[in-house]
Amino acid sequence: MTFSYTITFNDSEIIMLEAALKLMIKNCQEKIENEPGRPPFWAHKQSAENVLERLNDNIQQMSGNNFFK
Repeated sequence: MTFSYTITFNDSEIIMLEAALKLMIKNCQEKIENEPGRPPFWAHKQSAENVLERLNDNIQQMSGNNFFK
């Protein structure tokens, strides 16, 4: 079974999530290199990379000026 989620984050939350995902990817890579054969780290790293790649998809400005239009 697969679920789809819609969630809204503010700017500071996105900055924190990006930093946390990068840290998780780094940590998983270190575990993979130092402790081969630990499957959860491969899966966690792949999931974190997938989320990081999509983190800024579908952005909508909620306030302030938009000088790019």
